[in-house]
Amino acid sequence: MHSTARLAVLAIAGCVLTSTALAQAARPAPAATKPEDTVLLSEFTVKESSAVGYVASESITGTRVATQIKDLPFSVSVITSEFMQDFDLFDLAGDLAYTANLNGVDTQGNANLRGYGATFQLRNGFYRLGLSDRANTDRIEVIKGPNAAIYGSTSPAGLVNFVSKKPRFDTWSERLSLTTGSLDLFRGELSVNTPLGSLGGVKFAQLFTAEATNVGSETDFAFNRNRLLSESITAKFRDGSTLNFEVEWSKRRATPATSAVPFEYNATTRVYSSIVRRDLAHFSQGGPDSVANRELTSAYLTFDKRFNRVWSTHAGAYAYGRHAFNFNNGSNDQFDPRTGRFGRGNVIVDPLNEDGGGVQIDTLADYAAFGGNVQNKTLLTLDWSQNWRYREQRSPNTRVWTITGVTLTNPDYSLPPRWAFNVITRRDKTRWDVKGFLLRQQSAFLSGRLLAFASLRRDIVTYNFTFGDQFNRAGGALATRGLVQHYTDTAWSPNVGLNFKATSNISLYASRSRSFSPQGQVARLGEPHLDNETSAGWDYGVKAAYLDNTLVFTLGGFYIDRNGVKTTQRDPVTGLNETVSAGKQLSRGVEFEGSWRASESLTLTASYGHVNARIRYNGNAVTDIGRRPASVPVEQGSLAWKYSVLRGALKGLAWNGGVTSSGDAYPNSTATDARRNVAAPGYFLVNTGLAYTWSAGERRLRQTVRVSAKNLLNRDYLDQRGNLGAERGVFLAYTVAR
Repeated sequence: MHSTARLAVLAIAGCVLTSTALAQAARPAPAATKPEDTVLLSEFTVKESSAVGYVASESITGTRVATQIKDLPFSVSVITSEFMQDFDLFDLAGDLAYTANLNGVDTQGNANLRGYGATFQLRNGFYRLGLSDRANTDRIEVIKGPNAAIYGSTSPAGLVNFVSKKPRFDTWSERLSLTTGSLDLFRGELSVNTPLGSLGGVKFAQLFTAEATNVGSETDFAFNRNRLLSESITAKFRDGSTLNFEVEWSKRRATPATSAVPFEYNATTRVYSSIVRRDLAHFSQGGPDSVANRELTSAYLTFDKRFNRVWSTHAGAYAYGRHAFNFNNGSNDQFDPRTGRFGRGNVIVDPLNEDGGGVQIDTLADYAAFGGNVQNKTLLTLDWSQNWRYREQRSPNTRVWTITGVTLTNPDYSLPPRWAFNVITRRDKTRWDVKGFLLRQQSAFLSGRLLAFASLRRDIVTYNFTFGDQFNRAGGALATRGLVQHYTDTAWSPNVGLNFKATSNISLYASRSRSFSPQGQVARLGEPHLDNETSAGWDYGVKAAYLDNTLVFTLGGFYIDRNGVKTTQRDPVTGLNETVSAGKQLSRGVEFEGSWRASESLTLTASYGHVNARIRYNGNAVTDIGRRPASVPVEQGSLAWKYSVLRGALKGLAWNGGVTSSGDAYPNSTATDARRNVAAPGYFLVNTGLAYTWSAGERRLRQTVRVSAKNLLNRDYLDQRGNLGAERGVFLAYTVAR
């Protein structure tokens, strides 16, 4: 076992055994409880009062238990529901640049965090692949670095967790919002929260949410149609325990725009130049027949109960079914200026079906020891999940059907009929089962000034692969015989950390953690079973809170080693190339995130991140050594504010604004041609909004009219992935609520 793992085991064992042995002496026998004493707040639920406007004081993602962010030994960022509304985060994809070192978030669950890529998200702590919307999202919590291994498999980047809105028992509320604006956007949101009364002493409440969005694109034929329905019902029992059931259905129907700005390319010599053609970024290569559809149905069941002042539990279960269909109509970054033609690439029919589910059980003991001088929280988590994935890609026989590139003048988008796509080039059936447990100890010493954390997680991931026969596009002959594989990956993920309150305002923090990612997640036919990818990292810095906790900030650094990255290298004995888990990367940097509630009317937030990420080894690609990973900006920053007029003739007026900046990035940094040195230059964007709210009528309905602008200065820019950024967007919204 690694030294960090041994340290975590000893720390947990020492705290648990010592505290348990002394707990009886430290805690006197409980007195007869009063009726109101039996209703205690759940340790697993963030309090509603923990978020004021753009500022959140508590998180559940960092430790699986509701914890003050200022008490954590690592960095956790929270994006509140109000912030999502004010800054027009319609699909929660590319608008999260107000969080330090988080960028490149897309609708498929991918993100770039601290210089590393993440390939999935969480929703309520469970596995998720995209299709999240602000309409039924209460907040977004970002746990950074290998600390995220408390949830199991993760990239070194960390994890993004979307937390659902829950019904409220204290109010009957309705909210309808209509938004229209640039690119023919029309969006409607509806939410209805209803206390349902009591039955047999059990209180019930429900929250219904619906959303529909139609939006066009600057690219011909491209559009998105999003739909969402969500129903959440909560039962609250006499002892304060709650049972929540949530079912959600969402769908995205889209003809995708061009994925990247094209390069000039010589189709005869097959050579890229370093000339980027921004003027052709919105030329429709795929035409009207390209398809990128997604549909997701998911259900969550959660039970929270606090048995007494010591013991509480959180049990959750979920199930999901996700169906995706892609018809890749040949979008490409190759443009030949001699012929005025784009290359087509591989034109394929690509359906993808996924389903699965899982269970998590968290049991927490909150107790004192040493005469009440040491306060402890011991958490035991057991979880199990199973996921299925079926993917089949088909192409037409290229000896029968000729597919040519698309020209600028009189583009021909015609393709073989759908029935002609009958050559199977990929057919994968995958199932992976995850069994894990987490033991986590938190102890507070010196009257709460010193918080010590230690955790150890064990995961067992079993894979079953059925790779079907794959056939050649040229004639449909058998290219590779299918294969069945079965194997199991295991991992220990330790984590230790300290948070010391040097003064009443300043805390010093540090943590050491490890994480893993099974290589089976990216396995393909013909590749051997690879060892886990692993990472180890440090987080350290200062957390401060001044002016009665209205001015708070975190300034810290991080250092993350990533090992076992999938790569190709030549065997020195056989001279043959082989796929191995031997790649190495390093990311280190600094982060600042802060907020200030300057007054009852004014709130400001700021962030800054600097990342020095480098490739240390990449197999045969020796020229990659020392280069940055693709699409990682050196630095990014933000400033955001909201000012509300609370009194006087202008009462109800509110102004929010924000500025985000991003440094240079290299979208194709590991390419082997001229593209590798082409940078997406740094840029900054300005976003703003002005709203007026008033109440009128017998029912005193609150009505709001809001006008907002994204990219107010209409900056022309390339994002970190080399996509041409959106032009200025202007939006008008009307909201009525009760």
